[in-house]
Amino acid sequence: MKPLRKKKLLIKAGATLVLAAAISTGITFARDPNVKEASAEMKWGFKAARRGYWQEALMRFEHANELTPNQPRILNNIAVAQEANGRYEMALLTYQEGLSLAPNNSALRRNYTRFQEFYASYIAPPEIADDKGGGDAQKDN
Repeated sequence: MKPLRKKKLLIKAGATLVLAAAISTGITFARDPNVKEASAEMKWGFKAARRGYWQEALMRFEHANELTPNQPRILNNIAVAQEANGRYEMALLTYQEGLSLAPNNSALRRNYTRFQEFYASYIAPPEIADDKGGGDAQKDN
């Protein structure tokens, strides 16, 4: 067999395998109504977040996570919404959960790094906050 013809056959076989894999994956997702509903929830969550409705966005992202659990993209969105709602400890845990599933996810890593800087700089541990003249100090009369 000529080298050029052999190369064309290999390319055709590879393309056929890729197409078959894509079709079977598409069929799997098409049959799973949870994937479609989770996608719709994500879209609604994005719309709510753009309008500043972070509580609704969080609710939508959490519902998407219930439908298709352990998706790093969804966990990233949940963490951002938790952060926007002032739920900093939960955001920290959610970022860490997402990174445990996808340590090389650049968007998740970037948001987590940014959050860590904020968290370390602006969120004082409770024992430090109490030592800075908390409400238990008594006035001299």
